[in-house]
Amino acid sequence: MRQFFVLNLAVVALIVGACERKEASGSTPAPANTTGAAPSAIPANAFLASPPADAKPVKDVKALAKGGDKVVLVGRIGMGEEPFVKGRSVFTIVDLGVKYCGEETKDSCQTPWDYCCEPSDVLAANSATIQFVSANGQPIRADLNGVHGLKPLAIVSVVGTVAEGNGTSLVINADSLYVKP
Repeated sequence: MRQFFVLNLAVVALIVGACERKEASGSTPAPANTTGAAPSAIPANAFLASPPADAKPVKDVKALAKGGDKVVLVGRIGMGEEPFVKGRSVFTIVDLGVKYCGEETKDSCQTPWDYCCEPSDVLAANSATIQFVSANGQPIRADLNGVHGLKPLAIVSVVGTVAEGNGTSLVINADSLYVKP
């Protein structure tokens, strides 16, 4: 459990500083996997054809979830310039109630999924780390960016088990997920 907590803290620390480290180039990151096929390490049946019933907002799940709980939650992929962990089946989602940069104002933000226009405490309270893990509990070595429509700002519903849930951090070991087209 400690390694999940440390991973979650590291991801949050990287994300919080994202706005300060933004490059002026404004380039949008290209998807790492553009084939649309799931990496062989992720079971094909992990990607659902329809949304699971009773998905709850990230903030609601985060407030009540404890390790081992089975959950279904919905959120938008984001936080930081790179919400996907390169080489691992790990990404971050944010509650749909939190507006991404430019969602309402249509400003010219080059990386609206970084949520840099939101205070860090709001993001911390409304985010979750999603990961597919191997039989030994470690994140699977696979890039998910671009797989089955997974990309920054995509809305996903996740079915899984809480690996770390203490009101401050929320890490979900995903069993399956649905990507809204």
